[in-house]
Amino acid sequence: MTRIIRAELIRLVRRRTALIAVAGTVAFSAVATLAIFASASATAGSASRRSGASLAMLADHGGGTVAFTVGASFVGFLVFVTFIALIASEFSGGTFRALLLRDPHRLRVIVGKLVGVLLVAAAVVAFAEACTFLMSLVAAPAKHVSTAHWFSLRSGGAALRDYATVLAGVAGWAVFGTTLAVIFRSAPLALGVGFAWAGPFENIVVNSWSGGLRFFPGQVLASLIRGGTTDLGMGRAMVTAGLYTAVAAAATLVLVSRRDVTA
Repeated sequence: MTRIIRAELIRLVRRRTALIAVAGTVAFSAVATLAIFASASATAGSASRRSGASLAMLADHGGGTVAFTVGASFVGFLVFVTFIALIASEFSGGTFRALLLRDPHRLRVIVGKLVGVLLVAAAVVAFAEACTFLMSLVAAPAKHVSTAHWFSLRSGGAALRDYATVLAGVAGWAVFGTTLAVIFRSAPLALGVGFAWAGPFENIVVNSWSGGLRFFPGQVLASLIRGGTTDLGMGRAMVTAGLYTAVAAAATLVLVSRRDVTA
């Protein structure tokens, strides 16, 4: 599996890909930071799935990474479609079949490819958190937000926790995207289904049924990324997301091991 992971890293970590990733991450950090600080209000409010942040949250311990977690909870869908496109193209383009000619262990190949992409994603997430923190330092004075608590040990722990929850959410979206890619083996078809479910369907339904915030996979992962919300606490978000991800991963492994690879 090590060779497969290394091959995936070589494929992804190229100069052009790295530049695109850096530019996209900086853009995300800027937009997330500006949006969160611009919309922050003096009222405490509640950390619901769709809320932003209050000035008290931003000035508290860990406030330097609030924009990072809130912003990440809204862009998980982009991670989802990215993984769909990456994995589905491997099947439709015949790349996965070619890999099996070199290594016939299907499960090792699919797991190795997913791990390789997630390693790159872990680096991108770390860079995004660092960029968002720096931009938050720049944006804080405009809203008269004190940054005195941002450099404490408690804030360091909060930053590590935020990194872990965001990466866990990214991993969940990655597994869901891989599952759809393996089911349909066609990027356009898998993307169409993914867009329909995680985009319009979930968000339209939760407008009239608040229970969807606690059960729909996309909403659960978004709550996990934020470290829990009033709609879905951290503990339940972790358990629910873990169950959904385990089922999706099991379905993926079964399909890869039993279905013929003809493309």
